[in-house]
Amino acid sequence: MKTKLWVLLAAISVVSGCNTPEPAKSGKMTLNLSIHYDGQPLILADKQYRNANGDVFTIERFQFYLSNVKFRNSVTRDSFAVPNSYHLVVRKENTHLFDLPFEVPAGKYDLLEFAVGVDPKRNLSTDQVGDLDPSNNMAWDWNTGYKFVLLEGRLFPPAGNPRGLVFHIGGNENYRVIRLPLNTIVDTQNHAQHNIAVNVEVSAMFNAPHVINLNRQSTVMMGPIASQVADNYAANMFSIRSVSP
Repeated sequence: MKTKLWVLLAAISVVSGCNTPEPAKSGKMTLNLSIHYDGQPLILADKQYRNANGDVFTIERFQFYLSNVKFRNSVTRDSFAVPNSYHLVVRKENTHLFDLPFEVPAGKYDLLEFAVGVDPKRNLSTDQVGDLDPSNNMAWDWNTGYKFVLLEGRLFPPAGNPRGLVFHIGGNENYRVIRLPLNTIVDTQNHAQHNIAVNVEVSAMFNAPHVINLNRQSTVMMGPIASQVADNYAANMFSIRSVSP
């Protein structure tokens, strides 16, 4: 009798196990960053650009820190923060496109969040590796921290000789969080792969909501002008171009 009972319980256990659904599997999100000026791929060194103030200049170097990436659901408030996500995005001669891939737990997301800069917890510690390694020439020193956005070039004033254009925006006060609606529900269950195309519009640094007069101040690192530039890139430099499976 005990033997029959054991066989029956074992059979029930096997049937129950067969009916247990497998846990949902994670998926992948890739941010496809495309760096532009006035909607066209940013050209380094040779092309002259103009801002809303009418200043004429070239751009020889452009790079920035994109950090603390999160995927959120605005309805359920569920979210996933990508661990240790500090990425130095550098515009190079041979490409204006960058792919940042992430493994994301199964879920449904409709909002992308990230920061421009390095958060205060990591900003004042330059003893770090990877994209935060000071050898990347994006750190001042341990007491000052990192350059969040770097733009260098040449300014061509209406009168006088060309001069250097140097914008090194840093400081904890200029750390900015960006939130971009995806305008769709992205479901990452069962190894789904999704690509989020993000436009990076460099002209926004100088144009709105604050029009930056480059002829008045062509070198900016800290202070009120730096904060105005930070307001600008937080407001208008990033936008979602498309979301695709």
